[in-house]
Amino acid sequence: MKYSISWKLNAMTNKSRILIIALFFLSVLIGGCTENISDIRLDSTRPRLVVEGYISTDTMRHMVKLSRLGDALMKDPVQPVTNASVTISDGSATFDLSEDPERKGTYFTAPDVYGVVGKNYSLHITNVDINNDHVMEEYTAQSVIKQVNPIDSIHLVYNSSNPHFKGWSVNLYVMDPGQGRNFYLIKVLKNNKLLTDSIFKYSIGDNTGFEGKYYDGFPAYNLREDRADEKLVKGDTVTLELYGITEDYYSFISSYISDYYPKIPIFSGPSANIPTNIRPLDDAVGIFAAYSIKRKSVIYKQ
Repeated sequence: MKYSISWKLNAMTNKSRILIIALFFLSVLIGGCTENISDIRLDSTRPRLVVEGYISTDTMRHMVKLSRLGDALMKDPVQPVTNASVTISDGSATFDLSEDPERKGTYFTAPDVYGVVGKNYSLHITNVDINNDHVMEEYTAQSVIKQVNPIDSIHLVYNSSNPHFKGWSVNLYVMDPGQGRNFYLIKVLKNNKLLTDSIFKYSIGDNTGFEGKYYDGFPAYNLREDRADEKLVKGDTVTLELYGITEDYYSFISSYISDYYPKIPIFSGPSANIPTNIRPLDDAVGIFAAYSIKRKSVIYKQ
């Protein structure tokens, strides 16, 4: 079956990943599930608020992380923003977030909070003074939870014919919801351990040319045999998580990855600023993302 969908798979080589890490000193945050987006490059040296916030259809403690970024060349250390007032609202209910005393600048909802498909969620941040002018500021963002259909199944298919890749393709069987352009994020776990523990390992795509159609064994992710954490043995459980994300979040991930790839030629100019949905645009960077999640697991039988 021919796919015309625009999809960005985890195609980076190990050498590329090592080079990127060496160049930019990226680290994984929040239990290995989210990227340290305080490393975003800016075209200005004035202080900015960096926001990393999420709400999903899972029932859990949802997170908003706040930090202050000064010098665009990273001469100043990134500082957590403490004692802020942070809320998330769906227009009828408002969820207050509390700062984690052990993780300054990281705020969480109560553990029984979950998002609902179709609802628009607003992030509201107050009681912060990023530019140190003794005037408290206000920041906002909005994101809607998009629908994603339940996954029918996933299949593991071993590929040994490609000289550059030996391993397993995680093939996806699911119906696209249709009703316009949809955007997806895929994460993969092996034996309940997240393999996609960095933005650079994410698989993202959209349904361009495939609206309302069935993904009949779409190769959504690759597991490499030469990587110890990805190599499968009989009895291993592989779980695929399918996220229905907004175009804002898709653009953020895509731009973040592109910005930190080694540039060709090596002395080419810096990338454009990574897009953000945090307002005011001139005073903040980062992302507030709302999304739905569906999961499917399979046991590897060889």
